Amino acid sequence: MEHKPEAKEGMVKTPMDTSYLPECWSDDRRMGVLLAEFRPRQLNATSYDAKMKFWKDLIHSFCKASRSSVISIAMLKEEFRRKGTVPYCLNAVFVDMLTKEELCREGQLKPQQRTGGFGLNLSTAKQLIKAPLLWGYEAVLGSVTGSVNINENENFIVMAIAQQHAKIIEKTIEERELYNKLLQYEDLIVLLKETSAITRHGVEPAIALLEKGNKLTMQTITQAETSTVLIKFAEKNTVAQPITSIEKSIYELEQSEHRLTKDISTIERNVNETMEKVRECIKEGRRQMAKTYLKKKNYLQKNMQGKINALETLQGILLKIHNCQSDKNIIEAYKLGTDALKNAYAAAGITIDELDDTMDEMKNVLEQHNEISSMIGTVSATDVDELQLEQELGDLIDMKLSETNIANQYFPTPPATSTIENNTISIPDFDKEIEKRLAALRVDPSNSNRIADLGL
Repeated sequence: MEHKPEAKEGMVKTPMDTSYLPECWSDDRRMGVLLAEFRPRQLNATSYDAKMKFWKDLIHSFCKASRSSVISIAMLKEEFRRKGTVPYCLNAVFVDMLTKEELCREGQLKPQQRTGGFGLNLSTAKQLIKAPLLWGYEAVLGSVTGSVNINENENFIVMAIAQQHAKIIEKTIEERELYNKLLQYEDLIVLLKETSAITRHGVEPAIALLEKGNKLTMQTITQAETSTVLIKFAEKNTVAQPITSIEKSIYELEQSEHRLTKDISTIERNVNETMEKVRECIKEGRRQMAKTYLKKKNYLQKNMQGKINALETLQGILLKIHNCQSDKNIIEAYKLGTDALKNAYAAAGITIDELDDTMDEMKNVLEQHNEISSMIGTVSATDVDELQLEQELGDLIDMKLSETNIANQYFPTPPATSTIENNTISIPDFDKEIEKRLAALRVDPSNSNRIADLGL
């Protein structure tokens, strides 16, 4: 409990811009009325509500400027001190904000310890019972006495500002794609400090609010007397799942990888420094010292090589673990594809039996088609034998040539030999002979008259 005053003192003393203060802050008369205690609302409800709104808006502006949703009456009295006068109305403002749930006690928002058989322990039960009873007692006391006294050093959370910070954190996690990954709480603080304007005191209520809304899971692990808070954010529109032993094992392996990488870098730097000392000793002629540094260098190199081998093994294990998730996704994709294909066949009404029947039917139809085509090709246009036709044609040609003497008188037969360059070559040209005979069968009208005169 000793760290709380230090935190509050740090928040009070942190220098920040006062541009959030309203314009009327320089108006002595106006501020004299606003800094005074509230008069009963029954006297002037409009003035009472306007004054209440002024202080609520000012508290919100202060939280945005301080980048934290944690406030207390003592803190605000110091921040809003004006010319030696502090606001005396903050107690009434806090009571109104608590009643309307615009404020919440820091202890109510903080996540409780998750130990015990049913997730509750004595501290948790005490807080769950004590906080509502305490507030109920204060409310009853206030209704009797007309006021509720709030501990000025007690911290409260401005819910609207905490919700804004929670949205900023979720957006940062989404942009960095850190869903379902284990993060150290301190690493998250550093990340938010780099990407947003939220202080550590502002992060704590926002994280507690997200955990209360099942947007993240937190767990503390202890190693070598060192406690580490791990956080796992849930994806959008999902509920955060507990941190599993496999995830913690992967996290420990990754931390070991980081430590080995850091150790290798340190040893490598020591090796370079040792070699520089060796060179200096050689220049100065100190051979024994040079030899000693060389031994140290060899020892460092062996140590570094061992760590490099361990790092390679560790990286191989991590790669296989990450590939398991990838393989799982591939198998799920195969299953989805198989189910989709089955559904497509079922929707189309295609089955193996139906396909077999269709193929058999198509085979029979093709066989029938081939038979029909073969039968059509074997049908002849005439029943006359080709050999008989050729023999009859030859007889007709010989008869006509002999009767009309066309071959000797009108169609003299060219010599059977031709002389080319004084060389006599016998050329049996049967095609030409056939052409001649066919030409002889052609009857010219003038020749037909002559044949008639001859009595042929």
